[in-house]
Amino acid sequence: INMAITFYHVPYSTSNATSAVLAELEHNLGVPLCTRVELSIQAGDTRAASFLANVNPNGRVPVIVHDGVPIWESAAITMYLGEMFGVDDKDKNKDDNSSGHQLYPALGPLRGEAMKWIIWTNLTIAEAGSRLAAALPTGHMGAVEEGSAERKAELERSSGSPNKEAEAKTAKEDLVRWLGILNCALEGREYLLGKEYCLADTHVWTFVRWLTFMGVALGSFGNVEGWMGKIRSRPALKEEMSIFDLPNAKEIAKPEFEAKRFIVRDGPQSGVNPNRW
Repeated sequence: INMAITFYHVPYSTSNATSAVLAELEHNLGVPLCTRVELSIQAGDTRAASFLANVNPNGRVPVIVHDGVPIWESAAITMYLGEMFGVDDKDKNKDDNSSGHQLYPALGPLRGEAMKWIIWTNLTIAEAGSRLAAALPTGHMGAVEEGSAERKAELERSSGSPNKEAEAKTAKEDLVRWLGILNCALEGREYLLGKEYCLADTHVWTFVRWLTFMGVALGSFGNVEGWMGKIRSRPALKEEMSIFDLPNAKEIAKPEFEAKRFIVRDGPQSGVNPNRW
């Protein structure tokens, strides 16, 4: 395995999507895939001139750098890592519609379906979740950090005087719709693509899990709730669950935890496209 990959991340952020995908791949391969570099938002690591010039000019995480090429956006990273390390060697060059895959589908319709769910999650669940996070009180689990680019953007979008209660209500209504679409898609299925797990499941799982940290209940979405339990129980994630679980209240009270609050970076109808786009 080529170790020329560097993973830049911040704990308790959307970096968790990449962390979870890497956990699955490394558990499967039995070897580490990358060098991890933990950054601090509070310390200004993502705004440092060297980071902006060489890693991500957007000043955000997650980012991986592979053979000198920076790749940012969690969706792009998941798809890239899946294509590079999640497909059986014998499947990588298939040009037929075979459904055979290991942790990520080979070329064909199932690859497209996996990509669909990864991108959809970042454009719907992450977007509405970001609005909910911006409406939460500072310090609440999932809230956008004061002074962050996300908080400033939200203030500008709301003309500097957001009605947080109304914003939260609208965001929650949108999330009910998106979770309903996900719930319908999982009807009669073990995983997003059917009977077999793939990395798209883990990617989507991290974002839905983030919603639960902000108090979004899944009780009305039985298929989603059951699917969440299946992903959480996977050996790779069980080994690394401390990365994805909420810290306890005592830890949150510690000053050093302040830099590790959840920070948003990127995230049932019938018919061909229930999103109506």
